[in-house]
Amino acid sequence: MPHAFVRFYAELNDFLPPPNRYVTSNIPFAGAVSVSDLIAASGVPLAEVDLVVRGGESVPMSAGVRDGDRIAVYPVFESFDISSLHHAGVRPLRSPRFVCDVHLGKLAGFLRMIGFDTLYRGDYHGTELIQISLDQRRALLSRDRRLLETPLLVRKFVVRSEVPLDQLKEVVRRFDLAEAARPFTRCLKCNAPLSPAGKEQVLQRLPEKVRSSYEEFVHCGGCDRVYWKGTHYERMNDVVRRVLEETRPPAVIG
Repeated sequence: MPHAFVRFYAELNDFLPPPNRYVTSNIPFAGAVSVSDLIAASGVPLAEVDLVVRGGESVPMSAGVRDGDRIAVYPVFESFDISSLHHAGVRPLRSPRFVCDVHLGKLAGFLRMIGFDTLYRGDYHGTELIQISLDQRRALLSRDRRLLETPLLVRKFVVRSEVPLDQLKEVVRRFDLAEAARPFTRCLKCNAPLSPAGKEQVLQRLPEKVRSSYEEFVHCGGCDRVYWKGTHYERMNDVVRRVLEETRPPAVIG
């Protein structure tokens, strides 16, 4: 019997039975079927799908399925521009961006550390967080279920753990961020992107020991901080590597 390898991304996994979440499933089919037939048979509402990629190319929902096809199915929340591709829905995809409530400051720092645009301030209040999520199309991360029950919110996630590193793993798994992570490309303090800086540009701002020990630096254009790969970087890099290894999904089942 012919079969296809199908993987659903991000929040589409919420519609699948637990064993089929965040994995590539080997799905048999009989006769002539379309992409939409496979998606509907999996239990995912077609209205929640915005992009289908078959064999590396975007296809409409009506496209046929062939034996051995590899099909990736994406919702609204993804990290690349698909303006020229076949949209299954009417909503544009957007970058994976976040806003954290006042209790998730360490999580915000971790998300910035792995490269994701994450807003956080210790004085954000509930209505302000909701407005930021709506206006900027950011996913609101909170442990406050009542806050996230606001009917207008469509981009949201309830963080379960109280441990910041475990919170990071929850978010990375929930939004399938492991492959899109770009560690140490964003300022941990102000969230602005980092850019390479020549040693001569920052020399006068460096401690004497750093001047003699390091040659590579990055600079934050937002808050003017300078970063280098010292022992603190090595510890953080170990954390990043472990988190991304633990949250990468398994390959294929079936």
